[in-house]
Amino acid sequence: MAHQEHLVSVGSIPTDMDTFVALRDRVAHTPEGGAAVFVVALLMYANDAALGVQALTVAIDRDQLEEGAQGYKGLQPRRADLQAFAERNGPQPHIARSYVTGTSPEQGYALPAGPLSVRVRDQQVHGETQGDAAKRFVHSSGADSPRPLGLRKNNRGLWKATSWSSLQVGVRPPGTPVDDDL
Repeated sequence: MAHQEHLVSVGSIPTDMDTFVALRDRVAHTPEGGAAVFVVALLMYANDAALGVQALTVAIDRDQLEEGAQGYKGLQPRRADLQAFAERNGPQPHIARSYVTGTSPEQGYALPAGPLSVRVRDQQVHGETQGDAAKRFVHSSGADSPRPLGLRKNNRGLWKATSWSSLQVGVRPPGTPVDDDL
């Protein structure tokens, strides 16, 4: 089974939706770019849940959304997904940071200085990319193997997440420095 690694540069974490949408429009024209955009939305959620819900709305396939005021342009992730983001990602922001290249549990998943990037694997297995659907694997510095993410290309040629539960599960706990006051 052959696979190809892709390093997707995402710059810095956007602090507003205009910047996030511009990032999405720049990199989500490939499944790997769509995966990186979803990771950035998780990072935004880790920094600011309200802004993160808006970003997740833009990063998720429209079939996974419902009407609601918390998201973007009158849509938001389904209630069960909102609850999962709040329960899994909210109290553990290091999970999202683990998907950024250059982080580590030992360093508390601190983001590296400079432009951020996400490493995504494209496995060349029969059925991994079929037309407008794809499955990619996002590397985590806190996990032993990359985690799967389902994606679908929309009518504008942008790849958006359809299944992401594996990106919400725990990673190795962040290390804490030992205070040796002896």
